[in-house]
Amino acid sequence: MELVPSHLRNTADFLTSLRNTSPEQRRGLTFFSADVEALYTNIEGLTAVRDVIEFAKEHRSSLKLYGLKLSDLQKILEVNLENSYFIYNRKVYRQLVGLFMGWRPAPILATIRMYMLEKRSIYTDLRLQVKIPFYRRFYDDGGALTNNSRSAQLLCRRIEEEDEDHHIRLTVDYPEPGQYTPFLNTEVKIEPDGSINTRLYRKPQKKLLTLNYNSHHPLGVKTATVANLYTTAESVSSSKVNTDYSANIIDQLLLNNGYDERVLAKMKEKNSTNKVKSKKKSKKKNKQHDHVRTSCLKLPFLSDTCTAKIKRAAEQCFLPLKIVTTPGKRLKDMLTSSRPLDRTECPRGDSCRTCEALRAATGNNNVNCTMSNVIYEIYCNMLNCPDFYDGETGRPLHDRFNEHYLTANNPTAASYENKPLAKHYREKHPDCSRPALSVKILEKANNTINRKIREARTIAKNKPTLNDRNELAELQQFLV
Repeated sequence: MELVPSHLRNTADFLTSLRNTSPEQRRGLTFFSADVEALYTNIEGLTAVRDVIEFAKEHRSSLKLYGLKLSDLQKILEVNLENSYFIYNRKVYRQLVGLFMGWRPAPILATIRMYMLEKRSIYTDLRLQVKIPFYRRFYDDGGALTNNSRSAQLLCRRIEEEDEDHHIRLTVDYPEPGQYTPFLNTEVKIEPDGSINTRLYRKPQKKLLTLNYNSHHPLGVKTATVANLYTTAESVSSSKVNTDYSANIIDQLLLNNGYDERVLAKMKEKNSTNKVKSKKKSKKKNKQHDHVRTSCLKLPFLSDTCTAKIKRAAEQCFLPLKIVTTPGKRLKDMLTSSRPLDRTECPRGDSCRTCEALRAATGNNNVNCTMSNVIYEIYCNMLNCPDFYDGETGRPLHDRFNEHYLTANNPTAASYENKPLAKHYREKHPDCSRPALSVKILEKANNTINRKIREARTIAKNKPTLNDRNELAELQQFLV
């Protein structure tokens, strides 16, 4: 994307590019914006692929293809384009027109496609009769400098005419004399002498919502959010007057979200103090802690008081831990699913041994043996045997349960000699011809460390009879 001359990465890139033009170039001109209507939908996929390959040939020396040829890249993109699917109303559809919104190459294809239209029009078309000192685009939002509304319309029409599919349409927003032009999250006005006026902009239809002061988030997160809002307001403003205007927008936004004036004043003061302190302390901290290896301990956020106590306890015990709090589950996470058809079905159907064991333990017919990252409990059902085993696995449950079943089914095998279930069936049920096992999923975790901690906690609580002592001692390291 950095090879596309007209592409903007963000607001800072836009302001830097605009300020790099000289006052003489800007004098007497006006900044206007142009929006590409339904960009992804109105771009023909195969035409965009052709433009990407042409662009890649021009910049072949700057690309890393990792052994692929451009013909291979073209084939990959075409196959992906022809096999883009989405779900609507629990039905699967195939994308036939335009670029797929959730497809990763789509922004690159759209950006390069628009650049090729610009390259063949505003950069080389002599019919424009006016030199364009500045033109940039952030995906479907373009901005340029011209001397009047007619020139702006002509510029956009030239871009549209280069589209052989006749789908691309640009909507021009040209300001009245002396007015600002909204672009991204800024407003821009070029003065008659060529100087630039910029300030923060929020769309009128955008609701006055941000992180609420009364929400269940750490105070540090709220303070950082407020600091970032004011930093952005300051960075996009070109003068003291515009900075005050931008800050007033942020004031109104925060007051609408539970931050009273006293809290805001305190947060602003704390933020300015932290900026000064961080510059002084950063070098000292790096020198002091270079030789200390710390581990990151993630805990669900309960309250700032609770987090402070945990951090204080870790420091008092000289534990090399960095305490990080994570947001808990929201009602939306627990009650809704954005991918309702993604539930993996059991590959073995009615003959699945693990599904049968899950049903025996839970009494529920709606079971799923393909779940991974789980903590489970296996029960021996031979003659009302009370023994059980607790474990964890990052693989699908049916893979791990089948391994346990094999050890119980072949207790005398040399390779299974020290396995917990093999020991149990060899000593307690030597005459058993077929093991009777059931399994229950106790918890689900999202990574290895989390699984180990939950497993250790479960074993300490349930005291399973089949877990051996060496295994129990090894798991103690995961309990703080």
